[in-house]
Amino acid sequence: MSRIESLYKNRMVRAAVIFVLAAAAALSLYQGIGNALKFSQDFQWDAAKALVSGMDPYEISMHPEKAGESPDLAEFYAMFTDRGLKQKMEANQFPSLLLLLAPMTVFPAQTAKVIWCIFNLIFTAGIIWLLKKTFFEDTPGFEFAAAVLVTIAGTPYRNQLGVGQHTLFAFFFFMLAVWIDMSGSCGRQEGAASEESFPGRGVLTALALFVSFFKYTLTGPLALYFLYRKRYAPLALAVAGHVAVTAVCAARFGKGFIYMIKAPLEVASRLTAEGGIDLGVLLGGYAGYAAAFVIVILLIYIILRRGPGHEKDVLAMLILWSLVLTYHRTYDFFVLSAAAMMFCGIRDEDRKAGRPVIIWYGVLIVLVYFVLRIFDENTPSKICVGIVYYAFTVFVTYALMRRQNPCTVTAGAGKKHDERR
Repeated sequence: MSRIESLYKNRMVRAAVIFVLAAAAALSLYQGIGNALKFSQDFQWDAAKALVSGMDPYEISMHPEKAGESPDLAEFYAMFTDRGLKQKMEANQFPSLLLLLAPMTVFPAQTAKVIWCIFNLIFTAGIIWLLKKTFFEDTPGFEFAAAVLVTIAGTPYRNQLGVGQHTLFAFFFFMLAVWIDMSGSCGRQEGAASEESFPGRGVLTALALFVSFFKYTLTGPLALYFLYRKRYAPLALAVAGHVAVTAVCAARFGKGFIYMIKAPLEVASRLTAEGGIDLGVLLGGYAGYAAAFVIVILLIYIILRRGPGHEKDVLAMLILWSLVLTYHRTYDFFVLSAAAMMFCGIRDEDRKAGRPVIIWYGVLIVLVYFVLRIFDENTPSKICVGIVYYAFTVFVTYALMRRQNPCTVTAGAGKKHDERR
């Protein structure tokens, strides 16, 4: 046993690591909650309030001066402008999604921010529980606890909480859909199971997916996981639900159905250049969209060719790509921790041979969670992190095209090298 392995397995060392990470996570959580109670500027309470009040949130997003026509919206923006901050409506969600926030508009904006912060903390706990119950079930307690604490200590999670974003909300319901689907399977690695094993499983899965699409830029690509699982009905039902609700909203507000689809996309397109390291920032405009389309087709091809038993690898690959296919700021990258599932449940000899890949992933986590913050996410730092990120993502995709886990690709290469020697 090497000295590093000995230290790694030492109980005192492990206790010290957990203590340090827990302290960092606590400080990060404290700051994130404080920011959420002050700001939560991305909550979209204003867009949801406009919709339920019979106003057109997309028109207001394009023409911010019209927000002054509503006393409630004027009061909401005053919370920011009175402190010298700029804030305007950015309704980049479809009406069927904004309606999910309708219950929050019953409360005054400041009260709603507090409630939303509490919900995000609940969603955080739920994500942790669901990950442990699904893809990290066999992960040792120390490794899982360390991964969770690093995630919470990182800048992406803290900012996600502070700006009141919706990725925690959406990812929780996506993982809930995964858990419900797995709960009905005879075995987690056997693909789709019969409906009789869990009556209503498909409907519950579809309902959770329906809600998860609130952050469709993330969960849209992740939903391809259900193609791999051959769970076509829940996926189709979830999408059909949004189409139906959007049609109802179009009729209710006297707008065309196409307008209700096109308008939020136009609002979203104005934010493309403000992303982190996604394809929109890298290539810009139509070139970014074209590249994303080609990659999605490739991902579908890969997952449809995969046999059963590779859920972890498939979802890990989708997580990596989902964060760069479309517009994402770096606060969404806390989800990157879940991609560690690709290293779980593999043989010890493969894990040892695959250490370079695991170290590569660990370096990527440090760069995204901490280094970008140190350099205030300036252009050079994003370029460097982007190179590491895209290289790792392409490697993982290549490994799956070869029908192997990233670690076993490395192990296989090592075995061939030994044979040549």
